[in-house]
Amino acid sequence: MSIRQQSEQAEWTAPEPVLAAKKTWRYLRLAMVAMVVGLAASVLHATWTSCWQESISAYYYTPAQGFLVGALVTIGVCLFALKGSSDPEDLLLNLAGICAPFVALVPTPTIGDCGTVYDGRNRAVNIENNVFALLVVLTIALIAVAAMEFVNQKRKREAPLSTWERVGFVVAAVALVVVWIVFSAAREWFALNMHNISAIAMFFFIWLTVLLNARHLRGRQTPRQRGSRAVYRAIGWLMVIAAVGNLVAGLAGWPYAVIAVEAELIFLFAVYWMTQTIELWDDGLRTPVPRATP
Repeated sequence: MSIRQQSEQAEWTAPEPVLAAKKTWRYLRLAMVAMVVGLAASVLHATWTSCWQESISAYYYTPAQGFLVGALVTIGVCLFALKGSSDPEDLLLNLAGICAPFVALVPTPTIGDCGTVYDGRNRAVNIENNVFALLVVLTIALIAVAAMEFVNQKRKREAPLSTWERVGFVVAAVALVVVWIVFSAAREWFALNMHNISAIAMFFFIWLTVLLNARHLRGRQTPRQRGSRAVYRAIGWLMVIAAVGNLVAGLAGWPYAVIAVEAELIFLFAVYWMTQTIELWDDGLRTPVPRATP
């Protein structure tokens, strides 16, 4: 075989599946960190040319709108696509991933008083169109999952859905029906409240994921695992401190409490994914700890 033929054969050789999967996990985690960095750059640039808004969500009405929406939707897709190291973690990631696009596509009703390029005049029309499209996609996705599981059980190619996966499917289906009903029957209430509900739920699910990862690493032996567990525990506590501290500050009348807690939680979110990327760089997913034999 000539050198040219060897080169062509090497060029067209399929990648090793396990390595390709590991790289995919790396890229998904790093993509979320990259989106956070880009979002910070966009918000700071918009602030530099005008003033601080009272929340990151209010930058929807500034020139940062495009990147804000794109980053949140991208993060949502990454969270949903990323496979967790356990079924409970995977469920939490999926729920957080579903919430993120609603945060992006249902903007906060609070419009800043400086640096705005969009006064919200067409806000209701935008919500109606974009949320309708999102709900259609989510509905099709759930139907596709059910269909694939039905085919899988017929052909016996994969193990059936676990209990946690079934619970996740039921929760997602019920939530989707409820959102469809509220979106259709109480559009004004939906437009006023869905952003805050989705944002709080998304951060709550992410916080639970952080705690779950710290718990998974209990009893692990390698220095990297012990270090990662310490970081996860610290991030979990810092998230609580940030939420409580800024809640108190907001009740005391500080106008920037919301943007402060959002910025702190998003920063901790990026640190968490960077830490997990390093921890699982070689393995992609965390292997379970073997149970001791009596």
